[in-house]
Amino acid sequence: MRICVLLALALLLGACGFLDQIYLDGPSLNPNKIYLNRMDVVTVAARDTYRYACVDRPLLCVSHGIGLECRCP
Repeated sequence: MRICVLLALALLLGACGFLDQIYLDGPSLNPNKIYLNRMDVVTVAARDTYRYACVDRPLLCVSHGIGLECRCP
């Protein structure tokens, strides 16, 4: 009986270490990027698109002349 209790206690405490490693705060933001809101629209050159991002969605860019119009969908 004691072995079952010790085994259950060891499994429970081992799971706590695993649960502590889960990151629950959401995505970490890159301080080198400019994050756009849903209403923001920017026109950038094709080589500068790496500077912009959306927080929880992919950045959507459409070609307009020599630039790209980028927004968060």
